[in-house]
Amino acid sequence: MKASASVRLASRKAASSSRNKGRGWGRLVCVCFISGAMAIWWKTALSPPDALPPLPEVIYQYPDSFALAEEYHKLLAVEHYTIEPNDTLHQVLQRFNLPVECVAEWQKSCQEDCELSDLRPNDELTLHIRREDQQVVKFVYSTIDGSTYTFRKIGDGWKCQKDRIPSITVVETVKGTITDNLYDSCIRAGLPGASILQLADLFAYDIDFVTDLREGDTFAVHFREEVKDGRRVRVDAILAAEMTVDGELYQAFYYKLNDGYEGYFDADGRSLCKLFLKAPLSYSRISSTFTHKRMHPILKIYRPHLGIDYAAPHGAPVSSLGNGTVSYLGRKGGFGNYIEIRHGQGYKTTYGHLAGFAKGLRTGSTVQQGEVIGYVGSSGLATGPHLDFRFYKDNQPINFLKTDFPNARSLEKSQLADFQRQRDGYLAVLRGQGSVRFTQIKNISQAGE
Repeated sequence: MKASASVRLASRKAASSSRNKGRGWGRLVCVCFISGAMAIWWKTALSPPDALPPLPEVIYQYPDSFALAEEYHKLLAVEHYTIEPNDTLHQVLQRFNLPVECVAEWQKSCQEDCELSDLRPNDELTLHIRREDQQVVKFVYSTIDGSTYTFRKIGDGWKCQKDRIPSITVVETVKGTITDNLYDSCIRAGLPGASILQLADLFAYDIDFVTDLREGDTFAVHFREEVKDGRRVRVDAILAAEMTVDGELYQAFYYKLNDGYEGYFDADGRSLCKLFLKAPLSYSRISSTFTHKRMHPILKIYRPHLGIDYAAPHGAPVSSLGNGTVSYLGRKGGFGNYIEIRHGQGYKTTYGHLAGFAKGLRTGSTVQQGEVIGYVGSSGLATGPHLDFRFYKDNQPINFLKTDFPNARSLEKSQLADFQRQRDGYLAVLRGQGSVRFTQIKNISQAGE
């Protein structure tokens, strides 16, 4: 029994081994078949078919701009010149040893577009001169207002083209400290002259820029300007400004109301415009103030001086402090040439010792705030050129320097939230904590150029 069982067990093992070997060979055949099929598919799928031609060889060639520029300058010399005050085009041509006949030839080709004789300081000229014979073959005239005229030599004549490159409106912030006077301090800080005059107008109701400014006072101005080809071509309006004068902060923010009115307001939304300016003239110093007892410089007696004397150069313009009507114009005793203006609400201002009156001004004329009415002189009882200015309320003289006047207009409550949002953005820029973006491309043809 045991031997028989052993034989059966051995037979089963042999049969099982035979079956396993058969399965192994079968697996090997399947693997070989699949591998071959995949190899055929791979070659077919990834190899380009014989019917398609091979891709052509593409050679990309890029011009060497530096090499081109080098070749250009081997043939031509490029000269730049910025017009100085009192320069003429003939003088510039002589500077470069060029014949003056060029002017007539250039002007003939561009008669309707520009006048080459109207050169202004800071206009720029660029001459392209052929080295072999020193002949000008290209001339570029860039004006300070942003226009560019290109003259090219075509055969025996010239062709002029006005380039219409759009200007870009950008915003800039300038900060500085007063070291002497407002104008020179602002120029050193980089503020354009036009913006300085506007800055003075903004705060003219609160600051007398002749008598109030002190060394160490500060200013910050955020303004808009137009730039073309890297040059400032026009200065636009101030958007925001603040000044610290003798420790007191003054602020101005541009804002446009819903009814279309646009102007400048303080941080609380009150208009900067007031009934009267802070002073009737810009360039002066106070030589005598409001007092009930002053030694008269000519009469040598003590008498009241119920006004303000502004010492100023002879001929300096004098402006009306507010809107009003001229009630007297002419000679008046010791005041010499004298103007009296009534402003309503019982207010009256007078201006004495004038050298003369503004052209066309007469009794009964209506004047606007800031309008020039006369010029500083020394007519009447005066030892030197100055303005005798007096201020009245209900015909009673009052000390103008110690009088506060109401604002002309304030924002409605419905507009305060929007104004405050805009104000906070400007404040961040003025104090170097943020930025206000305002950049746009303006089509020169639409700008009237």
